[in-house]
Amino acid sequence: MPGPQKARAIVLSSRPLGEADRIVRLFTRELGRVDAVVKGVRKTTSRWGGRLEPFNVVDLLLHPGRSLYTVTQAQLVDVFARLRAEREGLSAAAIVCEAAAGLTPEHEPEERMFALLRNALRELDKGISGRAVESPLVLGALLKLLYEAGYLPVLDHCAACGSGGRALGFSAARGGLVCGDCAGEAVPITPEAVEALADAVSRSLADLREQPASPAAGEALRDVHRLYAYHTGSRLRALRLAGVG
Repeated sequence: MPGPQKARAIVLSSRPLGEADRIVRLFTRELGRVDAVVKGVRKTTSRWGGRLEPFNVVDLLLHPGRSLYTVTQAQLVDVFARLRAEREGLSAAAIVCEAAAGLTPEHEPEERMFALLRNALRELDKGISGRAVESPLVLGALLKLLYEAGYLPVLDHCAACGSGGRALGFSAARGGLVCGDCAGEAVPITPEAVEALADAVSRSLADLREQPASPAAGEALRDVHRLYAYHTGSRLRALRLAGVG
């Protein structure tokens, strides 16, 4: 069995284990996505403090076990305090972190996706306007994560026939926008949502943070969520809690 390993990680989520421990889901730069036990973290006398809370970036020392790693050292790198102080910031961070977890296989390093997720959290920490589910930044982060996973939707022509006709629907099964002739079971889409999708792909996360929240971005996010669910076989719980199906 290999010895202890150092890794820089984004804490994606955590859940209780027994009376005093937690299992944290980590997206690490060096090891990919892994789960690890943090012993004693739920005790009032815990030495961990808030270092291993979701959305933190931490430098860790991880000891491999049969199925889980064990965290033995943790040093904070980024805390993102502002997003923690705002309900919509927390909701947005939960959405993008859960999406990253669902799009990355275990134990496969994805340095570009790691950098993308960290950058998304940095931008979210600067503040977003309006609801997280109508934020162009959240839409853009999810689309860019899908791109890194190889699932970017087709937006510049009909995903079914390849024509450049007007997009009237979004089909997760066909992989993107479809024209009127190919709409079939596709979900109808407004021109405003089509524009929101195009902007989310072409603009940087920093530019998207400057854009106001809008119903069009919310509509586009629902369509992108359908694409995510089609490819991963699961829906984002963070979006369900925010009222997005």
